[in-house]
Amino acid sequence: MKPFAFLSLLVDILGLRLRDRIALDERVRHIRVTTWIALLAAIWASYFNLHIDGMHALGTVELVAVVLLLMPATWLSNKPDFVGVAESLMLISTVAILGALIVYGGVSSTGVLWVFTAPFMAFFITGQRKGWWFSVCFIAAIAIYLAWVAPLLPFAYNYSPVYATHFVVALCFYTLTAAAFNQLRTRFEEHLQQRVEEKTADAKALLTQLQFLAGHDTATGLPNKVLLIDMLRNEMRGADANGRGLLICTLHLERFFELTNVIGNEGSDKLVGHIARHLGKLTHDNGVLARTGRDEFVIAYRLQQAALNPSVLERFIADRQFSIEENGYTLYIEFTLGLAMYPDHAQDAQQLLTRAEQAMLQARKDGQQWNVYDSDQEQVFVRHHLLFGQLREALHKQRLHVHYQPQIDMLTGRMLGAEALARWNDPVAGIVPPAVFIPVAEQSGLIRTLTTWLVGECLRECARWHRQGLDLDISINLSARNLMDPELMGVLQAGLEQTGLQPGRVNLEITESCFIASPERAMEVIQRIHDAGFRLSIDDFGTGYSSLSYMRSLPIDELKIDQSFVRTVLFNPGDQAIVSSTIELAHCLNLSVVAEGIEDQETADWLQARGCDIGQGYHFSRPLPSDAFEALAHSLGTGRKTAA
Repeated sequence: MKPFAFLSLLVDILGLRLRDRIALDERVRHIRVTTWIALLAAIWASYFNLHIDGMHALGTVELVAVVLLLMPATWLSNKPDFVGVAESLMLISTVAILGALIVYGGVSSTGVLWVFTAPFMAFFITGQRKGWWFSVCFIAAIAIYLAWVAPLLPFAYNYSPVYATHFVVALCFYTLTAAAFNQLRTRFEEHLQQRVEEKTADAKALLTQLQFLAGHDTATGLPNKVLLIDMLRNEMRGADANGRGLLICTLHLERFFELTNVIGNEGSDKLVGHIARHLGKLTHDNGVLARTGRDEFVIAYRLQQAALNPSVLERFIADRQFSIEENGYTLYIEFTLGLAMYPDHAQDAQQLLTRAEQAMLQARKDGQQWNVYDSDQEQVFVRHHLLFGQLREALHKQRLHVHYQPQIDMLTGRMLGAEALARWNDPVAGIVPPAVFIPVAEQSGLIRTLTTWLVGECLRECARWHRQGLDLDISINLSARNLMDPELMGVLQAGLEQTGLQPGRVNLEITESCFIASPERAMEVIQRIHDAGFRLSIDDFGTGYSSLSYMRSLPIDELKIDQSFVRTVLFNPGDQAIVSSTIELAHCLNLSVVAEGIEDQETADWLQARGCDIGQGYHFSRPLPSDAFEALAHSLGTGRKTAA
């Protein structure tokens, strides 16, 4: 073995490179195990020696050690604060009992055999370095005793010089062995302790990271909605203390998904970072910026006074649009703003944030750039969202029904068909107008369920009219959401199959607004409906944006002049010009013309004189339940016939 290797081994055995720092729980476990083993062994040995002639003194020493040292050590071993005292008592009892065994020799001089346990106990209890101190001192004391003290004591066991020498040498060997084994054990425990500390540090770092992520947005590092609530509470307390206000601005990033599709996910993270830095300039260390959603931010701005200064509001509105260069693209960023103020609009942080969000949603709904919270708007907002659940329940429990408004041939006065109008009489809210619940259905996704129910009801009713000999068509309104629904054609075809009705007896009314969001998709669906044999009508004609451009290419059969023109046509020259030109234009395109909103005979006569084909309005009849509608149809007659 090389000298340096031997020196390294010696250093390891002596424990000079070990930290010799055992965790407290490990020390408690060690002393607890050792004291119980030693206590049981000492009780047995004292009992045995007290009953052996010549060993009474040894048994007495062992019994005293049990009572005064081992029992207290065993009791203290369960108390972490006194683990050091328990270790000291254990070592003292070891010296006392093993010393007595050496002095008295034990039965047939077997007592010295127990002495070899001393270094193992010392290293196990106190560790490597302290164990060496104890063992060296213990060996030195035994050597001194055997060489010079034992011959002076008449009661001491007489060991031969050869025996004594071999005993001391053997004790040194056992000490080395105990040190080697303990060095391995200690190294393992210290390595284990190091791993525990490393894992604990990793866990703490991970916990710190998780705590940060729980309150912050990962892309920007800004506070998220969870942390924002606590920050708002602090800001509100500061506002109260300084007698000032707090402006909460919720910003919705418009067209975010479109921008993401342009620049990709990685570019979108950079884009969000740019936006966060831009918005951070608005606060100027005078507020809080947070990211509360994928496309939403919140600014809490400290006002210098309790009331809202219009100039501050103008600043937010002026900065709502800006451009960013990203991935070679110039991206125009635009926000919709919702504003609420403390203490005017809410006293609670969550409620204040909610009301700013409500203001933003109202602005988006109305197509506005910004909106300040208003309690009247909140009632409408809450009512709108409550209606969603009520409408779903109404559809499920079949609380909706259909009324039919007659469509009259202007030449003969006979009934040609009816426009189906959904009606809802809620048991709690009462009558809910279609102008209220239809938008709810469109925005909530219930429009598909509502349309499926309406088509089924109308086609079954129209088929029943035909079986009764009534030659009538049925008109059903479709929304822009219906035209975007891939299941629409399936619903229409299923209705025809279930009733046996011909598609030409079904007139589907669409508005010009159906073409705004996705004109290509709308044109495609309308063409498919036409090819399937259904009739098509443009409802509310004249109130849209691109009437003439679409009329050239749409496969439509009918125009319905909006009632806003019809009701004032007798005394408004402008409306007279619009209605007359619309009728003439429609006839040039081989389209029928329906005028809705006719409320008197004079208006009906004026429209008939200009060639209007079909009339609809309160002058002829209000929308009626099915039985009343049938009675009116029988009295007027149905179908197209030449006037007398």
